Amino acid sequence: MSDDGAEIAGIIESELEQPVSAAVVAAAEEIRRRHGEAVQACLFYGSCLRDGRDEGRVLDFYALADSYRAFHDSRVMAFLNRLVPPNVYYLEMPFQGRTVRAKYAVISMAALARDSSPAALVPTIWARMAQPCALPYARNGEVRARVRDALVQAVRTTVSQTLPLLPPRFSASELWTRAFRESYRTEFRAERVGRSEVLHGAAVERYARLSAGALGAEARQVSQAAASDAAARAGEGPSFDHAADPGRRRTAERRWYWRRQAGRCLHVLRLIKNAHTFTDGLDYVLWKIETHSGIRTEPTAWQRRHPLLAAPGLAWRLYRKGAFR
Repeated sequence: MSDDGAEIAGIIESELEQPVSAAVVAAAEEIRRRHGEAVQACLFYGSCLRDGRDEGRVLDFYALADSYRAFHDSRVMAFLNRLVPPNVYYLEMPFQGRTVRAKYAVISMAALARDSSPAALVPTIWARMAQPCALPYARNGEVRARVRDALVQAVRTTVSQTLPLLPPRFSASELWTRAFRESYRTEFRAERVGRSEVLHGAAVERYARLSAGALGAEARQVSQAAASDAAARAGEGPSFDHAADPGRRRTAERRWYWRRQAGRCLHVLRLIKNAHTFTDGLDYVLWKIETHSGIRTEPTAWQRRHPLLAAPGLAWRLYRKGAFR
């Protein structure tokens, strides 16, 4: 991997500085009001950022904290945030005659840096942070720089952990769709087929530039004349050659296998925990699953009162119906 991350850093920096809607700014301010000086930054990401529409939808944030104990009033919640990160909270607030809805996942600045690297047990952070993000709030320039550096590392990690799985010649589209597909497989994702292609298709030029910057000496960009016409017509971005090694591929496949085992266990634990951390959490989780999979199930009154006890049975029922892939 090239030591020169200037190209990636420039892309990330411009994305962090992009303007966001007044509703997004208001939601970030509400997160700060709730948790005070413990909030170092609010990172905005997800579908509302990608398509620029937020009305009637749920905004997605990461709230980056000094420490979990400083962020949470409860020692128990701080412990759970450290044990099975992240804690996820939901907020609703009136804003300019409508209701703004948001959820925010809480991680520490140290966890952001650690989990953006290949040392992370699962790709939850680095695969998400390699996607576009905006930064409606950062405490100061030092915090902004730390966030930027973590996101640059997330891009480089995503590329380096995916590259050994690819054929000798591959396109930027193949690189990123494979990366997203593999990361989804480490969770019980309620995602429609083709989701990885949608993520890449939303910012083809971005991912092409990131590919060239992150691959460095590990792959050679192929001239347009040498690339296949089919790839060019499909809008897959530039093509690259690399020295595909069967041994490295087998090692990478084993790593991804163990990431899937660990990631799915952690995902179930997060679902169970997060269903209990915000008001109407169980209904929100079931609504989110329905929007992605089309599978609907209605919890009973008892299940709403006892979401932690009900979560395993509901998860099994949804799995049997095909909600998780």
